[in-house]
Amino acid sequence: MAGGPIFPRSTFPLTSDTFANFHVGAGANSKHDEGLGVAASIASDATWRLRFQAPPQLPTGTAKLLLRALAATVTASRTAKVNPKWASVAASEDPSSATLNAEGSTTVTFATSDGDKYIETKIPLDADTIVSGEEIVMDLVFESTGWSLDKVSTWIASVIWE
Repeated sequence: MAGGPIFPRSTFPLTSDTFANFHVGAGANSKHDEGLGVAASIASDATWRLRFQAPPQLPTGTAKLLLRALAATVTASRTAKVNPKWASVAASEDPSSATLNAEGSTTVTFATSDGDKYIETKIPLDADTIVSGEEIVMDLVFESTGWSLDKVSTWIASVIWE
């Protein structure tokens, strides 16, 4: 049985290149999406701090971070780099003392035809073990090394099992 999506219950823009954002598509219909904003060009890593509440009973399958990204039309193929760092934290533990485990850098590619389209990326969450009822404490790091996306991007994050 697959499960999710679980959306973050808390989001905090940790660095100056991150901000709450609404992507407004060029179409005339359902064109507004709220999400995690990242600046067009980042000189250093940009980080969003996220909190997800794990369900009391975990679904079967592999836990994955599902990212859906939106950006305006790009003039050439561009890339974004993302590295989720996270830990499962119990109610009796201090999240500010948790050691976050990195999943490693994932490249997200935006082609010239991808303007206003959801670019979907799934990253298996296996750097730690999600425990039912615990808090998934995550720093979603957008890495400046290898980043060539030249448009503001909006990211919708959730945790799924499949």
